[in-house]
Formats: sequence, structure tokens, C-alpha cells
Amino acid sequence: MIEIYRKSLKDAHIQKGSVVQKGSWVSVTDPSEHEIEFLTDDLKLERGHISDALDPFEVPRFEVEGTTMYIFLRFPYEERGAIQTMPILFIVADDFIVTVTRDRKTMFEDFLSGKIDFTTTQKEKFLLLFFIKINVLYQSYLHSINKDVRIKQSNIERITNRDIIAFVDRERVLNDFVTALVPAGKIYNTLLGKQHLAFIKEDSDIVEDLTLSNEEAIDICNTSIKAISNIRQAYSTILTNDLNKTMKFLAGITILLTLPTMIASVFGMNVQLPLQNSPLAFAGVIGLIAIVSVIAFAIFSKKDWF
Repeated sequence: MIEIYRKSLKDAHIQKGSVVQKGSWVSVTDPSEHEIEFLTDDLKLERGHISDALDPFEVPRFEVEGTTMYIFLRFPYEERGAIQTMPILFIVADDFIVTVTRDRKTMFEDFLSGKIDFTTTQKEKFLLLFFIKINVLYQSYLHSINKDVRIKQSNIERITNRDIIAFVDRERVLNDFVTALVPAGKIYNTLLGKQHLAFIKEDSDIVEDLTLSNEEAIDICNTSIKAISNIRQAYSTILTNDLNKTMKFLAGITILLTLPTMIASVFGMNVQLPLQNSPLAFAGVIGLIAIVSVIAFAIFSKKDWF
């Protein structure tokens, strides 16, 4: 699907059109073969880069073909409770900007609804707002993940197997985020540092916030990954200690049950035994069993087996 939008400084709302003009935003979502031909033949864009943008495993990178820039990034989204990242391609041509995704999800909602104030005729600032939106999405998911990790970290003794499985998924998400954010930060520095884009002075604060936000997101990811790793190690240690305690307890019970059996077995043999004709023989055996059991119990209790 191809949708063409345009909004100038004079426009109060974004306008949807059918012809690509100077200052247009061409939004491409899961394009058909016919639409890809329009992009390559009419807009003179590289077919290979457009196909790469539809690859779910495409990594962030920056390419320049003539006077056209191709900026590959990844943005996060949630589907059926699972957090994923999806590639998005920003094409900055001389007269227009093109975005290419398999599914735009929540990426463009704030732009189309008017929640974000922008103009498509100011290419550099418009592109900058897209970058900021991506960082905001990352920050939102990271805040939720980090909050969950901190709660579990403060109640580590109540962690269940289900929590550990959830942590494994959170760790996967965070690693996916780092894989997307680190190269994205390098792309931002390349674009901004070498002045590939002509930002006006009023945008300098936004540019600085963008780079700082990206670095902060990476730091949060690394911190959360380390916290999850520590929680899993602590949980493993707790399980090992609990298992050792259980094994000691069972071993102690086994010994306590075995001692009376051994003593009774000796006196149950068909051989001559001391006091076998004494009326106090049975009481003596029971007393011996009780004394040995109490001594064994005291020894095991002192060693914290019970």
C-alpha cells in the first residue's frame, strides 16, 4: 500500500494526495510488485534497498546512492503480548521522503492523528521527529521491562519458574533492542556529525536530545540485562541451597529409620544373645533404640539437617 501525504507550514492538517510533489511524504506499507515498480521506475529508487526493508531480519545501516540517502532502522512494537522489533527504511530524496515497512503498527499513528506537530516540507526536521518517535517507543517498552525487573528483584524469594521463563523472554527483547539501538546511534552520529542533513539552529537541542536518548536507552538495556542475569543466578543458588537442605533432611530421616531397624535385626537373629531370657530384654532393646535415635537426632539437628 502506498499513501502520499503533504503538510506545509500553512496547512493546519495533513493532506492526503495521489501525486508525489515536492515536500511529500510517501508512506509505503508491504508494497505489491506493481507498487515496487512505481517506486523504482517513477521515483527512481533502488529496488534492492526497498526489498531489504521488507526483510524482518534487516539490521540498521546507512547507504547513499547518488543524492538519495537510505536509512535502515528498527522500531519496537507489541503483538499478542510479545515485544518485537521491525525494520523501517527512511529514504531521503531531493524533493520528498519515503518510509517503507512491512507493517507500520503504531509507528505513524501520532503523525497521522495530529498528535505530533510536523511539516513534510521540512525534510530534515520531519526525519528527526521520526527518529525521536522511535526512541520514545523504545523508552516506553524499556520503562515497563525495567519496572518489572526491579519489582521481581526486590521479591526474589517469591520468584517462580514462570517468572524465570518470563525473564528469558525479557532478556531476548533487551538483546534485540541493543542490536537495534547500537548501530542506530552510529547512524545518528554519522548523519548529524558529518552534516548529511542540514539542520537549522533551532533543532540543535532536538538533535542533542536524540543522541542522549539513544545512549540512555542502550544503558537501560545493558543494566536490565545484567539485573536479569543476577536474578537468574540468585534463583539458581536458592534452588541449589533448597535442594541441599532437602537432601540432608531426607538423608537424616533415612538414617533415623535405619538405626532402629539395624538394632532390631540383631536381636531378631536366631542365635544366642545376652539377656535373651530376661523379662527386661524387650524393654532394654526399645530403650537402646530410643537412646541411639535421640543421639542421632541431636547430632543431625546440630548440623542443621533438620
